[in-house]
Amino acid sequence: MKVLVVDDHEENLFLLISLLKGHGYTVIQARHGQEAMEALEKEGVDLIISDILMPVMDGFQLCRKVKADPRLRQIPFIVYTATYTGPQDEAFALKIGADCFIEKPCEPEIFMKTVQEVMGRSVREISAIPLADEGEVFKLYSERLVRKLEQKMLEAEGELARRLETEKALRESERRLITAQQIAKLGDFTWDLETGAITASPPLYALLGYETGEVFDYDRVNASIHHPEDLERVRQWVEACIASEGEELTPNEYRVLRKDGEVLFVRTQGILLHREGKKPLVFATVQDVSERKKAEQEKEKLQAQLFQAQKMESIGRLAGGVAHDFNNMLGVIMGYADLALMSLQPGDPLWAKLEEIRNAAARSAELTRQLLTFARKQTITPKVLHINAVVDSMLKMLRRLLGEEIHLDWLPGKDLWPVLMDASQVDQILANLCVNARDAIDGVGRISIATKNVFFDDADCMRHADFVPGAYVLLTVSDTGCGMDKETLDKIFEPFFTTKSLDKGTGLGLATVYGIVKQNNGFIHVYSEPGGGSTFRIYLRRHEGALDPPAKKASLFLQSGNETILLVEDELAFLQITTTMLQNHGYRVLGTQHPSEALNIAREYKETIHMLITDVVMPGMAGPDLAGQIRAILPQIRCLFMSGFTKDIITHRGILESQSFFIQKPFSMRDFVMKVRAVLDE
Repeated sequence: MKVLVVDDHEENLFLLISLLKGHGYTVIQARHGQEAMEALEKEGVDLIISDILMPVMDGFQLCRKVKADPRLRQIPFIVYTATYTGPQDEAFALKIGADCFIEKPCEPEIFMKTVQEVMGRSVREISAIPLADEGEVFKLYSERLVRKLEQKMLEAEGELARRLETEKALRESERRLITAQQIAKLGDFTWDLETGAITASPPLYALLGYETGEVFDYDRVNASIHHPEDLERVRQWVEACIASEGEELTPNEYRVLRKDGEVLFVRTQGILLHREGKKPLVFATVQDVSERKKAEQEKEKLQAQLFQAQKMESIGRLAGGVAHDFNNMLGVIMGYADLALMSLQPGDPLWAKLEEIRNAAARSAELTRQLLTFARKQTITPKVLHINAVVDSMLKMLRRLLGEEIHLDWLPGKDLWPVLMDASQVDQILANLCVNARDAIDGVGRISIATKNVFFDDADCMRHADFVPGAYVLLTVSDTGCGMDKETLDKIFEPFFTTKSLDKGTGLGLATVYGIVKQNNGFIHVYSEPGGGSTFRIYLRRHEGALDPPAKKASLFLQSGNETILLVEDELAFLQITTTMLQNHGYRVLGTQHPSEALNIAREYKETIHMLITDVVMPGMAGPDLAGQIRAILPQIRCLFMSGFTKDIITHRGILESQSFFIQKPFSMRDFVMKVRAVLDE
């Protein structure tokens, strides 16, 4: 028996051919209805088994053609299909002449039994099956196609809905991811180390200020995005990560440039995706950590400022201590010079030499005062000053500060108006400005100090918002240094702002200058350009009041006394000279170096002790504590305190009451004797 099997699926053909041949049938195969008709023209067959859905000509069309041909209609026709939409499919197949309808899949035994049953029918029975007319067949066929199409459309709509829902979920997930990355200032990229191509996420484009889709590659990233100063470090980091042959990248922080030029600190971390025979892919995230980095830098800056402030405080304490001890020695020198001068006549050959010794000690005392000024331990007492005289007194020290490579020009103005301020503040202004100018000069340079009178009217003040009409003394300090840009100029008076390294500047110098000028109702103007040096113009208001009377030459012969004075001083040389000063002016002196011995004297001395003169800072007991205990023994005793520290410092420390009588070392004999007399007569 010969069977024609028509099916366009290789698997179905193979199974049917194997099954039929296994039962002794000869099999002819065709891929579609047209190919089957061509095979039927060539040779006769005993049975046709056909699928329905096939290209060119489907199974229903093939069945109609076979049953319409008188030569072929007696051949049994079995429809064997998986395309089953319902009972109507089987009814339609039988209507157009099919002998049997089998639905896939079918058990082999059932399939072969059906084939044998169909083959066992008589030709007469098969030929007697009435055929449907063409109109009815077309109608049934159309209805089946419509049902099939509707089913496919429903399936397609379901699939489309599922795809749309999936795409919606993906879009929502992507949107949430992008939003999360934007909130975290985070982006990601994939870098193909084989080709150099870089694929970046939209948040990374936004982070760097580029339009999404702009081409990134390794060369462009290095040329435009990585900060030039960090290029080599990033390259070494990438090479080290690749050489490690690990999967995770070591996190790295470096600087990048946005398209608009803004500098960002970013943190990169990711993984290496290794590929067989190729360089790996890098997948990494890039996060903007600029705010954290700035906070860390600010913390480091504050810690450095604290360290610098502590260092300056230590230097100030050291300076104050040195000045205290130095003042004791100067007091001894000045005291003995005064005593020696008392024993000589003005025409004596030694008189001039002793005067020079005394003057040198006085100048040294002025240097000590300046040292206390730099340590910010000097009492501020505004006085009527002639700025030219103050600058003159500072020139020698300024030239020492500046060194030999920097030339200092002094251009004093004529007939300069007086100002009312503390001379030590002028010293601070000059010292700070000249030191800053020195640091701005690389190698040989020039600094100029000049003064003159200026007057501003309303028109001048309209051009300068911070100017106030009136008469001023202008103090100008200019240099030939490196100059400053506008950004630096806007910040120079801020406390702790400095362009110097930590070992060279505290950031307090110009802030101090600004504070002094404002405290004295003046104002300051700065002009500078990069490479063109700097000029500081300080305007100090003219003093319109009465001038201080000129100092008279001090007399060495002063009013004497006959009171008894208890003198306590731990420095033996200073104790001896002050004792001699007092004795030479008629006072009876009970001297000691030790506070405990002074207490014994106060208890045991039978006569009246009129006055206690004591150093403030002494080992074992401070002067004010000693005075308190002696007052408990001698309630009417007068007290005078002396110290190499200034009164405001020891008062601020709580050592001395502000209303106490005080004289600062070093002092001349005249000042000392006058102070003693004044306290006794109070």
